[in-house]
Amino acid sequence: MSGLRPVVADEQLEVLRMCVDRRASLGREHTRKVSRLHKLLLELIPGGAKRSLSAARAKGLLRKVRPATAAGRVRKAHAAELVSDLATIYARSQAADKELKALVKATGTTLLDLQRIGPSGAARLLAEVGDITRFPDRNHFASWNGSAPIDASSGDQPATGSPARATDRSTGGTAAQVGVTSHEASVPVGGAVTTRTLSIGLRRPPRLCRRRP
Repeated sequence: MSGLRPVVADEQLEVLRMCVDRRASLGREHTRKVSRLHKLLLELIPGGAKRSLSAARAKGLLRKVRPATAAGRVRKAHAAELVSDLATIYARSQAADKELKALVKATGTTLLDLQRIGPSGAARLLAEVGDITRFPDRNHFASWNGSAPIDASSGDQPATGSPARATDRSTGGTAAQVGVTSHEASVPVGGAVTTRTLSIGLRRPPRLCRRRP
């Protein structure tokens, strides 16, 4: 069929996608284990631990715990196991970040020079966007990544809740972070993504949910 772009496999971007997916998986696993550890510490220590909990801090708290019951001793053993798992996940995450940074730099992109974007965000953008010339203009790109303004309510059209977007939330979130720093950032990128102005199309920073007091 005429008018269709040929699909070209890019091994470099495939490697980026696999590595960034693994880094995201490590982050989710870290969150799950921290939540389980908080639950156990709450049962072992009055008031539990502070919200910001590292493996080293949890290990120090467990040293002071002397359970008097069998159930308490099992809880402490399980908590110690989680602390060990967290230390391992942290080491793997650091190695994954280092690997991603090297892979992103190898593409020739300058995305890492932007504020608010790290190796994972840059790798996600490169892997998901692919050949940016497939977007006719910046407005199409902003619509695809979910950062374009939505006509939520105009004239006789009432606003009904939060409009849904058919977009990749991870890519859109990264694009929004870049857009907060620079509305139109000239970002020459390499690999399958050609040199082009990365224009996010944000008219204002995204609204963030605020916790109630």
